[in-house]
Amino acid sequence: MNHIVLKIVYANFWRHPFRNIGLVFLTAIASATLLSGALFSESLDAGFEQLSSRMGADLIVVPFESDAKDQPILLQGELSHRTLPREILEFTRNIPGIKIASSQYYFSSLGSSCCDKKVIIIGFDSKTDFTIKPWIRRNYKKDFPIGSVIVGSDIQVDETGKIKFFDKEFVVVASLERMGNKLDQAVFADAGTIEILQKAAKEKGLNFISEGKPSAILANIEKDADFEKISQTLYEKFDNIHVIPRKNLFDSVIATARLSKIVIWIIAIFFLIVSIAAVSVSFSLSANERKREFATLRVIGFTQKKLEQIVLGESLLVSGIGTIIGTLFGIFITLSFRIFVIDRLSVPFLLPNAVVVLLTIVATLFVPSIIGTGAAYRIAKKIGKIDVYSALKEET
Repeated sequence: MNHIVLKIVYANFWRHPFRNIGLVFLTAIASATLLSGALFSESLDAGFEQLSSRMGADLIVVPFESDAKDQPILLQGELSHRTLPREILEFTRNIPGIKIASSQYYFSSLGSSCCDKKVIIIGFDSKTDFTIKPWIRRNYKKDFPIGSVIVGSDIQVDETGKIKFFDKEFVVVASLERMGNKLDQAVFADAGTIEILQKAAKEKGLNFISEGKPSAILANIEKDADFEKISQTLYEKFDNIHVIPRKNLFDSVIATARLSKIVIWIIAIFFLIVSIAAVSVSFSLSANERKREFATLRVIGFTQKKLEQIVLGESLLVSGIGTIIGTLFGIFITLSFRIFVIDRLSVPFLLPNAVVVLLTIVATLFVPSIIGTGAAYRIAKKIGKIDVYSALKEET
C-alpha cells in the first residue's frame, strides 16, 4: 500500500468510530478467548504430563471419611486430618502381590513465616518412598536431615533460608520445580521432621494431629497381581478405609479438565464466528453506502487494485487492533486465572515452555487478523470491479 491509500484507510476508520470500535471489540474478544483456550489446553496437558510422571502409585489407601476418596489426594490440597491405623502399613507390605508400600502424612498450617494462606505439609518416609523422593531428587540429591524441609515453587523463603511452623524454625534445603497444582504451595518433610512438626503442633494446642499415624498408604503391585483381591484383603482387616486404584486417581480431574477445555473452545469458536460475520456484514453494508466514494476514486485515477487495498486495509486495521488488544488481554486472563484454576477446579495447570507460549501468541496474532481480512476479501473484489457510471448515477 502506498502513503495515500494508508491515509484513506486511517481516515475511514475514524469516519465511523462506533462501528469500527465495535468490530475491534468483537475481534479482541475472539482473539482473547482463542489465546486463552490454546494456552489453557496446553497448560492442562503440560500439567497432567508432569503430574503423571510423579504419581507412580498403583493404589492409595486413605481413611473412608477423607474427601480424598473422590479425588487424588495430592491434587485436591484440602487434606483431611483423619488418619489410618498404625499397623496398616506393615499389613499392606505383607499382602501377596504388593511390591512396595510407603506411608505419607498430611496436615496444614494456617500461619507460617512464608505465607498468609494455608500451607499444606506433606510428610514421607525417605527410606521407602517412591513417589515424592524421585521428584525431589531432581533438585536435591543429598540426605534429608531432621529439621529440614523442601518447599514447593510458590513458597517464598527469606534470606535466612528458614521457615517457621508452630513457632519452630526449619531449614529449607531445596525448592522444587513447578507442578501446576497445589503441590506448588506445599512443604515436604521426611518422617523425622514430621514428628517434630506434629509435636510442635500439639504444644500449640492442635490436638487433631495424630502422631505416628499415617494419612495414606501408597503402594505398587506386582505385574500379575489382582487389585480386587488386594483391596478385599484390606477391607476385611480394616474398617473405615478406602482403596483407590490408579485408574481412578485422575478420573474426576480429567473429566473436569476435558469439560473446561470443551467449554472454552466453544466460547472461542463462537466469538470467532461472530467476529467474522460482523466484519463481513459491516463491510458489505459499508461498501453499498460508499459506492459513490469508490466511483469517484476510480474517476480521479485509483486503480481496481488500490480500491481493493483500501477495503482490505480497513479490515486489516480493525482486525489487527482487535487482535493485539485481545492477545494482551488473553495473556492477562491466563496468568491471572492460573491460581483460580488450580484452587477451584483442582486440576494441574502448568504453563508450557517459553517457545510454545511464544508460538501460540504469534499464531493468535495472525489467525484472527487473517480470517478477519479474509472475510472482507470478497467485498474488496466486488468494489474493485465497481461500475463507475452506475455508481455515480445512483447518487444523483
